[in-house]
Amino acid sequence: MANRPFTHLTVFGLGLIGGSLAMAARERFPGLHIQGVDPSAETLQFALKHQIIDKAGLNLSDVEASLQNGESHLVILAAHLPQNLEILQKLAPVALKAPKDQSLLVTDIGSCKRQICDRGRELLPTRFIAGHPMAGREHSGIEAATALLFTGKAYLLCPHEETDSEELERLKTFIQGLGANPRLIDAERHDRYMAYVSHLPQLYSILLTNLLYRHEPGHLLAYHGGGLDDQLRLAASPYPMWGPIFDFNRDNMAQVLTELRDIIDEVIPLLSGEPGENGETLQNWFARSNQIYQQFQALRATRAMQPS
Repeated sequence: MANRPFTHLTVFGLGLIGGSLAMAARERFPGLHIQGVDPSAETLQFALKHQIIDKAGLNLSDVEASLQNGESHLVILAAHLPQNLEILQKLAPVALKAPKDQSLLVTDIGSCKRQICDRGRELLPTRFIAGHPMAGREHSGIEAATALLFTGKAYLLCPHEETDSEELERLKTFIQGLGANPRLIDAERHDRYMAYVSHLPQLYSILLTNLLYRHEPGHLLAYHGGGLDDQLRLAASPYPMWGPIFDFNRDNMAQVLTELRDIIDEVIPLLSGEPGENGETLQNWFARSNQIYQQFQALRATRAMQPS
């Protein structure tokens, strides 16, 4: 059991991530009062039935009064990116009415940070800290939620110059209590990095499966090897979540896709096994890939030894 940094938790959006956050908080912070807000009455009924939350609301007005209860309140925006921006706009006036002696902190879980960081800094300069848990599954919805989703995973936070240092430490304590590892990064760098390590792999899986779609997939998939499994898992991810991500981060994605196109053009002449004009061979590419894999394993081992 972890020390409880907040007395109250409100989660807007009880999907996979929001539901998992509520479940993990329930398990790790006994006595924490948790309320969930979701437009789906069925989702709320599920959450109440399984004791994931203590109180339910269909919208902000249903929980507005309770946001000013308790000495410390964490609000997590766990809907899709456009909805999180809308909720933040409506939530800001409520949060600003909180008593001065009450800690009311707002965060989010979105995969793009620049837009919501700018909006949060404008509306709630000391009460908003953007976040992004590096965790997920191929299935969506609260039925797929699990309290173990964040265990051992990185949880990125994007503070800025006006961020309250005490609130940042409180949020980091909460994240560590969930079993995750909080790491700080600025919003610009976050979105650029995600284009390479998160958004491109997702889009690549869509491109690959659409290629299969054009070539009798029923026959091809009957012969697939294990290397395709992770790509198929990614390809099952829902468009309502990923569509806005590609839209919000389209400038970085355009850059990454341009680089990918260039790298494909470079490797095609090397498929014969003969060196290219600059002496490059396909073997060199494999060697560099193996170096990256070894670096990844070393980094993972180092982090595993660090206390959470």
